[in-house]
Amino acid sequence: NTNVKVPIRGQKADLVKLANGNAQINQEAKLELIKKDEKRTIEANEELRRVLNMDKLDRIELFDNSNLFGTNCVSGMVVFINGRKEKSEYRKYKVSFDKNDDYGAMKEVIYRRYFRVLKDNLTRPDLIIVDGGLGQIKIATDIINSLNMNIKVVGLKKNNRHATEALIDLNNIYPVEKRSDLFNYLETMQNE
Repeated sequence: NTNVKVPIRGQKADLVKLANGNAQINQEAKLELIKKDEKRTIEANEELRRVLNMDKLDRIELFDNSNLFGTNCVSGMVVFINGRKEKSEYRKYKVSFDKNDDYGAMKEVIYRRYFRVLKDNLTRPDLIIVDGGLGQIKIATDIINSLNMNIKVVGLKKNNRHATEALIDLNNIYPVEKRSDLFNYLETMQNE
């Protein structure tokens, strides 16, 4: 029951035409942002799946250890689902010992996490990424195998300037082109 007037000519018609043009430009800009975001996330996740030759890659769990001058050891887990960070799934683990032992911390945290995944029937990841080299990858793989879980484990290989240059597992090196969408995706994960 509302009376609507649509101007046909004159200054008011020009204003309506201008408003419609602005709305169209704004909508196109938002669609472009959505496309760029999908390229950075969903397409980069798909590229990671192809590089690692995996059938599916929906959930990624990443682990990194930290300490304060050899004390106050903690480990963090971040989760990416379909290329997007899922902050509600992030976890922080206080390591039971208080010394600078990256391998021991990785062993404890991976066991605690995936024993709990089995015990509580939680969602299993398709991929585990450890922020470390072959030693940490081997420890994580051994724990996963001891729990009879079939989850791929890779690590981030860094150059001498501590910048990521490749993904590695126990048998392969997967080079990552610097400044590609995949590189930016891995860097985002690492920063999280």
